[in-house]
Amino acid sequence: MAALRDLTEFYDPDLSLPIGGVIYKITCPGITEADRLRSLVADETLTATQEYAEIITILGQAREEMASNGVPDTMAMHAGRTALLHFGGSPDLGRAHWQFAQLADFVDIQAMLDAGTDGTTTKAQAD
Repeated sequence: MAALRDLTEFYDPDLSLPIGGVIYKITCPGITEADRLRSLVADETLTATQEYAEIITILGQAREEMASNGVPDTMAMHAGRTALLHFGGSPDLGRAHWQFAQLADFVDIQAMLDAGTDGTTTKAQAD
């Protein structure tokens, strides 16, 4: 078996988030901090104040860059939540939040769920 290439030669552990034509790089936390974030993501008692403090921490220097570039607070918060989910959950979870977090603002999710369980079935569903 051929020797594996050094991971640092081709793998970027950081998270790059594009906002307004600028790429903001969020530094990947170390193992101990990532373990803490995993617990945090699953913590249902997390308050808005605690979440805000975590977002400030995870964004680090990128938050200062966002402020300097005039990024709206709501976008910075969205980026911070994405980073928390990316590093504390999984890259897929972070990506889903980045792409779909505002979906409920445009689509009535409950109506869609209710429509799927209205008691009617089609032939395709019955088969």
